[in-house]
Formats: sequence, structure tokens, C-alpha cells
Amino acid sequence: QDEEKPFAAGRKKPQTVSSFRKVLPQLLAVTTKNTLATNFGLSIAFPTMVIPAVADPTSEIKLTKEQLSWLGSLFFIVIPFGCLLSGPCIHRFGRRTMMLVMCLPFSAGWAMFSYAYNPGLLFSAVFVHGLVNGLLEAPILTYVAEVCEPKWRGMFASFTALASVVGVFLQFFMGNYLDWRRSAMINICFPIISFIALCFIPESPHWLVGRGRIDEAERALRWLRGWVSVESIKPELDALVTSIGKSKEAEGSPFSWTPYLNSTFIRPFGLVVASFLIGHFTGMSSLQTYAVGIFHELKSPVSPYSLTAAEGFIQLAGALVCISILPFIGRRILAISTTFGTGVCLAALAIVGSGWPAVILLLISVFLINSCSKVFPWVLIGEVFPPGVRAVASGLASCFGYSLGFLVNKTYFLSVDLLTLHGVLGLYAAISLAGSLFYFLVLPETEGRSLEEVQAHFRGELNLGRGCKSKKFGHWNVSYVAEVPA
Repeated sequence: QDEEKPFAAGRKKPQTVSSFRKVLPQLLAVTTKNTLATNFGLSIAFPTMVIPAVADPTSEIKLTKEQLSWLGSLFFIVIPFGCLLSGPCIHRFGRRTMMLVMCLPFSAGWAMFSYAYNPGLLFSAVFVHGLVNGLLEAPILTYVAEVCEPKWRGMFASFTALASVVGVFLQFFMGNYLDWRRSAMINICFPIISFIALCFIPESPHWLVGRGRIDEAERALRWLRGWVSVESIKPELDALVTSIGKSKEAEGSPFSWTPYLNSTFIRPFGLVVASFLIGHFTGMSSLQTYAVGIFHELKSPVSPYSLTAAEGFIQLAGALVCISILPFIGRRILAISTTFGTGVCLAALAIVGSGWPAVILLLISVFLINSCSKVFPWVLIGEVFPPGVRAVASGLASCFGYSLGFLVNKTYFLSVDLLTLHGVLGLYAAISLAGSLFYFLVLPETEGRSLEEVQAHFRGELNLGRGCKSKKFGHWNVSYVAEVPA
């Protein structure tokens, strides 16, 4: 009866909508944002098509072995600089605005690739794509967590990596039938599609509340919760406004050094960087970038280009499996089992040598890597950082991740010269097995947990580590607080 009193006084009852109607706008918003992640996948896979083409003696662009290593790794050294700028930019301009603006240079970068007839223009195109993808890192990662309800957050966050893998698969597929210039020309269309789609989704309500634009935040929440009435989202909006007020008192500006010296930043940051290290040093980037050459070295019975296209499909299958089983088995079991399995397969590959057994083991390793290591760091970034520094911390963590990717790709040829390909694969196996032990000892189980509970774990107030089971929580995502304006 107490709950009915406000309605008797003239307030309308909250609008009742179906579960499908509630989840549909969240899915639309995330899918639209993920078109940019698909563009990222196209970018990261493109050098795999270009490197063997320009390494051919008949190529009109002549590159040395050293230049080829830079072509395969330049993207990873440029993107961290964009990541560092990404957090402050979305804090000032918003998530959706940044995504919209970056679509234009994205298309320009593909046009540069298409007309690159000398090394300078080719490297310039890689530089543009690296910078643009870096600037997109924070808005892509934070937007999904800010617009989704907790029960959908983990699955929808995984969609980001899936969309990236779709881009990789599309690029490998095109590379099997088209030369890299024609592929680049087709790729110009993808950022244009993203720009058009982004015009139809709302800005993050968390960022809008943080900027004091309450009316716009109300409209955004009504759209995201199923095009509902004001009464249906009023409790969530009020709780969000209150949470942001408390965050302002507790943490102040995200550009102050103080929040970054606390264990609530240091511990999750270390976990995210470690997950990137485990992924990159077990072949997450190098097995993709140098796939054509690796299959050739393994004496593949079929065309290396065909197997590279098959690898793209297997990456997609691995990401789909991750999304499908993650809500049911949780982060810990998935990370420990797939990382251990990757280590076993890579160790066997280092021993087997060549031929079909080696090819099959390599493809199984790629599947397992994409079932966890390629997805996992990005899921963690969206949920482990304190609300007051989340945007900046996301960009900083991504910066470290891509720097590790650069290090692995740039030193790949040197590593193979020193250790041989099978020696490098053996090293990846050892790191993967050590990584599974690290996850067993350190990784918290965040599946089904509210973001406030995740923060409580890193504050030492709650144990989500070993022996902790996943838990399903309520409907509001108010614990995901936007950073407060300085």
C-alpha cells in the first residue's frame, strides 16, 4: 500500500514493457557503436594482407625486412598516443561525439592506403589509422558499460571484441579474392556507415548527468530502457544523480593525481596490463599479423592465404563461443581453462614441427586465444576501474596494451632469427601456462556482479576471488558513475 500512495497523489505508474523491448535499444546502441570496432578489426588485419604483397620482389613498393617489421608494428606504437588523448577527450566532448568525429579521418586513412604508391604514404596511412583507433578506444569501451543494465553488461561488452574479430575475418576474406588496394577502397564505406548509424543513438546518460544536462540524460535513459515514460526511469535517474554527487565529493577531478595513487586504481590497472601481457606474449597479435608467413614456415599443405582466411573465421568462432558461455561459466573458469589449453597446444606445436598436425594445432590455439585472451582485457577495462577515473584509466590501460602489441610484433622477426619459429612458439606456450596460474591466483569473478561490488573487491571489502560464485543482480546500472567534470 505504501508503494501506491505516490500514484494516488497524482503520479503515474511506471510503464510496463516487455523484456525484449527493454533489451532491444541497448542492443541497437551497442551494435551501432560496434561498427567502429569492426573498422578496428579491418585496420588491424590489413597489414597481414599488405606485408606479403609488398615483400614480393615484383611489388611496385620496395621495402626492406626492417621496414616490413615496422609496417607490421607501427599501428601498435601509434595507437597508444591516441589512447592517452582518448580519455580526456571523451571527458570533455562526450562518448558519441568523439565516435562521430573520428569516422571522417577513418575513411581518409583507407583512401590513403588505396592510393599509396610509395613507402611514405603507406606508413602515413598506418599512422592515421593507429591514431584514430587510439582516440576511439575510451569511447568504445566506456559507452557499452554506461548504457547497459548490469545483467547484460558482460555479454554486450564481449560484443566489442566480437565485432573486431568480424572485421578481421572480413579483411582476410577480402584478401583471399582482392588485392589490398581494392580492399582499402571497399573499406572506405565502413566508417561512413558508422557515422550514419551513430546519428540515431543517444549520448551516454552518465556523461550527460556528469555535465549537468539532466533533461538530455532523461531522454537518453527513456530511449535506452525501451522508449518508456519518464516515470519508468525516474528512480534510476535520481539514483544516478545522487551517485555522481557522491563521486564528486570522494574523488574530485579525474585529472588529479590522487585517485591514481590508490589501490583501487593500481590493483585493477595491474590486472588489466597483465591480461594484455598474457594475450600478446602468447601470440594474440603476432599469430595474426604474420599468419601468411607462419603457415608457409609450417609447410602448410594448402595455400597460406586460404588458411589465413580460415584463421579469420576461427577467430570469429572463438569470440562467439566466448560470448555464448561467458554468462554461464564466468570470467575465472573461462580465463584459466582457455589460457591453459592454449599453452598445451602451443607446446605440442613447438614439438610437432610441420604439416597438417602443426596447422591444426595452430588453428586450435588461435581459437582458444580468441575465446579469451583477445576479448578478456576489454571486458575487464569496462568494469574494474573506479568511476571517477574510468575514462582516463581506460585510455591509459589501452595504451599499455597496444605498446605490448607493438613490442611483440616489432621483435617478431628478431625473435624468430634468435630462437627459430618453433622456439618462439615454445616461449609463447610457457607464458600461457604461467598466465593460467596467474588467473587462478589473482583474477576476481565479476560475472553478474554490480560495478559497486567489483570496486569493493579492489578496496579489500569483498572477496570475489577463488571460491566465489557468480551472482545475478538487479536492473539499474547506477553504480557506473560518469567521471565528474573538473
